[in-house]
Amino acid sequence: MEPLTTSAVIGGLVTYLAKKLGDHKNVKDFLKDFSQATVDWVRPLFLTDDGEETEAVTALREKPGSESRQLAVQSQLAGAVEDQPALEQRLRAMFEEMRQTEEGGRIANQILNSKNVNTGNVNTGGGNFRIGD
Repeated sequence: MEPLTTSAVIGGLVTYLAKKLGDHKNVKDFLKDFSQATVDWVRPLFLTDDGEETEAVTALREKPGSESRQLAVQSQLAGAVEDQPALEQRLRAMFEEMRQTEEGGRIANQILNSKNVNTGNVNTGGGNFRIGD
């Protein structure tokens, strides 16, 4: 199987976060599912210095099924990886830890077993590209 793209890993983690928030849990509950080493860098993206949820997470809590609100949190994670590429390995470690939970395993399997999901880079050489049946 092809390795997952960073965006697929981020999408899985944010889907898992949205599920937790939708179950009336909070970011701290979400972070408890991961080892301290993997969450130290991501905590400031989800919590302010005084331990409150960031604006993007609060908005996601209000509507956890909202694609635009999930994309906002995904964008924060992607921006952090863009600024510090070494963080990608920690994200992947979080994804693997997420897969060990019951709900996280279901989310990961949906991503891994989805039809027409590109998990790698696409180089069309200047031509057209289309995924679908």
